[in-house]
Amino acid sequence: MPEMNYMRKLSRWTLLDAADAGQLLVITCQYCNATRCYTPRDILQLRNNMSLDRLVSKFRCERCNRRDYMHLHVHHPNSQDFGKLVVRRLVKVKTVKVPVWEDATL
Repeated sequence: MPEMNYMRKLSRWTLLDAADAGQLLVITCQYCNATRCYTPRDILQLRNNMSLDRLVSKFRCERCNRRDYMHLHVHHPNSQDFGKLVVRRLVKVKTVKVPVWEDATL
């Protein structure tokens, strides 16, 4: 379990602050141990600027489809990470249209 001081810092740190500092968001599912890295600028295209402790509840694990075991960690990349760290980038946003039907009498 993370320290309470770390969680307090996440409540004041926003997506825009992390993007300006050049940080990465590392989100881990503690149930199936799947880890993904995201850039805050890509997430800002999907969400409004929010604090990072509220952001972790918006993610769902792609492997086990659970939401309650997600954990967020802020990572500042150093020179050893370049060329080795896999970061997920937003390519496009797909909108799905679903028809809604209603039965009516003539």
